[in-house]
Amino acid sequence: MRHMSELFRLTTDALLLALALLVGGGMALGSALGPASGTAGVPVLVIAPPWAGTAADLLRRAGGAPVGPVTAPFGVLAVFDSAAPVDRLLALGAWTARDARGIASVCAT
Repeated sequence: MRHMSELFRLTTDALLLALALLVGGGMALGSALGPASGTAGVPVLVIAPPWAGTAADLLRRAGGAPVGPVTAPFGVLAVFDSAAPVDRLLALGAWTARDARGIASVCAT
């Protein structure tokens, strides 16, 4: 019985540590990126939940164009003809839209 309680404690500790690292990493990334730029043509990182369709679908409904050939389930790099419509993206279900010039210089084609 002692072995099972120790295994449960270790499993719980590992799950809590993984959750803390995931949340901490997400917060660090979010704080490293600035708010979405008000300038047309500036890359924007749009992050959306995967259960609302893909982030690329949400982006197209907001009038943006994806940057690069590959997108991830949660995020997409995008550009808009005018300032990024952050309020529209949030209304469509995006979690956030951030300035992505630094990321785009590394990831985009």
